[in-house]
Amino acid sequence: MFHASNYIYAGASTHGPLLLDPLASAEQARVIAQYHMLASALKEPLPELEEMAFTTSTTPHLILDLGCGPGGTWACDVAFDDPFCLVFGISALASYVRQATTFCQMQAQTRVQFLQMDFARALCCPTNFSTLINGRFLRTFLTEAGWPRLLRECFRVLRPGGLLRLTECIAAFSNSPACETLTHYYEQALAVRAQTLLAQRKESQEGSDLASILLQHTSLFELLHDIGYCAMEEQRIMLDFSAGTLYQASMRTNAESFFYQLAPLFYQTTDLTPARFEDLFEQMRAEMSAPTFKGFWTLSRVHASKPAGGAQ
Repeated sequence: MFHASNYIYAGASTHGPLLLDPLASAEQARVIAQYHMLASALKEPLPELEEMAFTTSTTPHLILDLGCGPGGTWACDVAFDDPFCLVFGISALASYVRQATTFCQMQAQTRVQFLQMDFARALCCPTNFSTLINGRFLRTFLTEAGWPRLLRECFRVLRPGGLLRLTECIAAFSNSPACETLTHYYEQALAVRAQTLLAQRKESQEGSDLASILLQHTSLFELLHDIGYCAMEEQRIMLDFSAGTLYQASMRTNAESFFYQLAPLFYQTTDLTPARFEDLFEQMRAEMSAPTFKGFWTLSRVHASKPAGGAQ
């Protein structure tokens, strides 16, 4: 079963094959629908709010949403739930910022602002600025070499005692043979993508250096620890979208949009033919609608804090 969190979007400086186009209307609709589905499963936007006692603060706390998406929905939802916050939704895509700003204005929401920023390279924010930084499915566009740089920037921007919050999909399974076969072709396309990126990194000394830095760490937690974060913890949530569950129809629609958009790339990078794809696609739709269908996503939510002492 395909993941929600894999490197599926091309960066501005990447010239390899594009898996999914984040500006395509079909992909924007898929991402927004996926957020609404996961909002229920993960109790979004911010179930940690009361535990962190933010609402008792005498000054507004500042929240950054990295990769705010085409609708800026998470940022707006947080602002609706918490009257003591100012939320900044950040995207590298100008069209996402415009769309999210329009959506926000339609809701008459005054405590949310959307900014265009290539935050994978640098966060254009003051040191000790933010109370909380949220990142959701950052692996869809952030390379391995980019993680150390972004996590260090988040550490700099967080206030002492501030929280970094990361959500990713780490595993997926379904008993649909057609879906698993299409996932196999998807993984082949990812492999082609990885080879292209590796060749690009060899031409870039910076990319090679950052990649070697990441390889020195055996896990995200080790990397976070070495940067200086503390109080790290992970919560794993199982999203069951089997037959008869609340999420079956949403995930079937998600899969249909995901693979249909990938079809042209499959034809370019694998031996999958259009006729064979259509057969697999229709078979997948039938299998994911069947009363015997089983499907699961395992999602990971990681918390890491900047020490209250505020060492820089």
